[in-house]
Amino acid sequence: MICKNYVVSGEDVNDFMVMETSAYLSYTLRLLYRFLFANGFSKERLHALQLGLQERKDILVSYQDLMFTEPFFVEMKQCCIGDKITVESYFFNSRNECCAAVTKEVEWFDPVRSKVIAAPKHILRHFNAINRA
Repeated sequence: MICKNYVVSGEDVNDFMVMETSAYLSYTLRLLYRFLFANGFSKERLHALQLGLQERKDILVSYQDLMFTEPFFVEMKQCCIGDKITVESYFFNSRNECCAAVTKEVEWFDPVRSKVIAAPKHILRHFNAINRA
């Protein structure tokens, strides 16, 4: 499990000052990259290893809106690993109320050969550790 605090910024909201779907998806992906970085896999290292992430399906379930300038935190609770990585992230407001849940599916991608590849074993063990926590 990994979590990070944020504040809803102007680029995250629509004309009604409500956080948009794309912002939820972006914060989920940011948290995934933060998890990889914390385990020694920066974007530069992934690039050197010829690894990338290709986004697939996204499911957003919104319970209540996050508004402009509102503090919130995102928690990555579960990762299911197979041919794809399925990440479940939950968004909480400052009152610790769950505002949204995002299920994001990503695949490992080899940008040199332009094809989806199996998850590298040396990275998989870090995801397996988060599921045991």
